[in-house]
Formats: sequence, C-alpha cells, structure tokens
Amino acid sequence: MGILMHDWLLTIIAALDAGVTKRSISLNDDANTIISYYEKGKFIPGQSSMIYIHGFSSNKEAWLSVLKFVPDSYHSILIDLPRHGETTDTNADDHSIHEVVDTLKLFFDTMQMTDPLCLIGASIGGTTVALFTVKYPEYVSMICLLAPPPTKLHESELIKKLHAGMDYILLPTTSEEFYATAELLTVKKVTAPKAFIDRYFKSRLRVVDQQRRILKAFLEYEYLNLEQYYDQLKFAKCPALILWGRQDQLCVVDAAYYFSNLLSDSEVTIFDECGHFVSFEKAEETAKYIMEFVDRHSYDVVELPPTKF
Repeated sequence: MGILMHDWLLTIIAALDAGVTKRSISLNDDANTIISYYEKGKFIPGQSSMIYIHGFSSNKEAWLSVLKFVPDSYHSILIDLPRHGETTDTNADDHSIHEVVDTLKLFFDTMQMTDPLCLIGASIGGTTVALFTVKYPEYVSMICLLAPPPTKLHESELIKKLHAGMDYILLPTTSEEFYATAELLTVKKVTAPKAFIDRYFKSRLRVVDQQRRILKAFLEYEYLNLEQYYDQLKFAKCPALILWGRQDQLCVVDAAYYFSNLLSDSEVTIFDECGHFVSFEKAEETAKYIMEFVDRHSYDVVELPPTKF
C-alpha cells in the first residue's frame, strides 16, 4: 500500500533495503513531464527488463517490499505514473488510462528500451498493462497482472459502492477511514501508528481533489468500456502471469479466470489469506512467481570467444 511508504525516512530505509536507485528523466524538451522511477540491476541481453506499474492513488514505493526479494541480476524499473508520487506532469487535462499508456511508451522511447519488456501491473496498473499490450504489442514480451479491475460481469459490492460516490474506499481522508479501508482490502493487519497516518493525510490534501477527478473519470467512462478493451487481449501473443488474492473484496477472485480465458498463454496463481494488495501481503511470494515466470520465458545470450583460425 502506497500510504505505508509515504514518510520520507521509511521510504529511504525501504529503498536501501530493496537495493534500488532513484532516478528521473524528462520526456520532452520543455520538461512538462518528468518521470520519477527506481532502478535495480542492469539490462541483460535475452532477459526482459521488468517494469512495475502501481495502482490508483499509489506510487512506485508500493513495490519496494517485492523488490527486496528480487536480486540485481534482474533489471527492474519501478515507475511513478503521471499525477502520482514524485512524477511531475503539467499536462493535467487528460486523466485517462489511454494518456498514461502513451506516456509509458514515450518513457520507454526516451530510455531507449527497444527490447520487449515484462510489464507488471497491480490493480488499475494491471489495466494499464493490458491496454498497453493491446496498443503497443511490439514493446511487450510478457505481462503480469495483479488483480486488475474486471468488467461489470464480475463487479464487486465495493465497486458498486464506488459508483454510488463512496470514494473513501480508495481515497480515505482520515485515519478512521484508512483503517476501515485497510480492513476491507487486506487480510494482513496494518499497524501503522495513528500519528503517522494523520501526518500522511495532512501532506496529501493538495492531491486529493485531483485523485477524485481521476477516479471519477475512470468510473464514468473507462470502467464502462473495460470489456471492449480487455476483449482485445485475446489477440495478445505474449505469455501472461495472473496473481490474485483469494479474499480480494474489491476485484473478486473469479475475475482471475476471466483474464486467463482471454489470454491464451496464461497461468494463474491464487494466494490464500490475501486481499487486494497482493504485492503488500505476499511480497516474497510475488517476487518468486514473477522471477520464475521471467526465467521460463526469457533466454540467455552467451557471448562466445572469437574463433581462432
């Protein structure tokens, strides 16, 4: 959960523990968009770089608990999406996932990441991965989806409440709402002190209205068209790993098989005693399954010594 990694000291400690380095890159000459990201390891020919994409109202720090278990023999990049975390973006008119997808492509182009990638997305980050895979398949070697929101066919009671205006489920603004949300969305008990939670909410008051607009745009337009978007996944040729929490109350576990039926080369793992935040509750297991998945679908390029005549 991004909220647990907001305090600057906790973030520094977690980043050091995960072995990541923080970097940033401008995506255009006038610096309208500056992407903040963590990097670990270096690109290895034949092995897909792993790109971790967080969910709504979260940040790149949400993946640090997973990266702690991923050695630097893998190349990993954790991105702050536009209007999240430390990424700066003055082009604030478009709040759509399609805009985020195009920004990701520009990021990869700017980084000169020309080899196909392993895209890993949690929650709405998983939707971003799915839409990116459909639009830019040439950039993708494999994908990993961690409980992305499904279509209305698998709509949960919590998503119905979000439609009814109860946005505190995903956007708590008080410590009381936060603890209630944590109880709904996680099995693992969250023990952050109230004083820390109160400090967090005070610091994020400036972005709450923007986050509400992003959520509103998603629910009123993109969510209603998810079936149309996701249906294009049946044409995807890349292998897919689908990870889900059995006790997920936001995105119900049956939806895992909806995605596996769309993706012809897919595998599903369901974690017991796990809610919506898979990477938070099952960090080590998530890292293990992702690395094994990448290993199975990558190949090693061995440089042979020059032939002597």
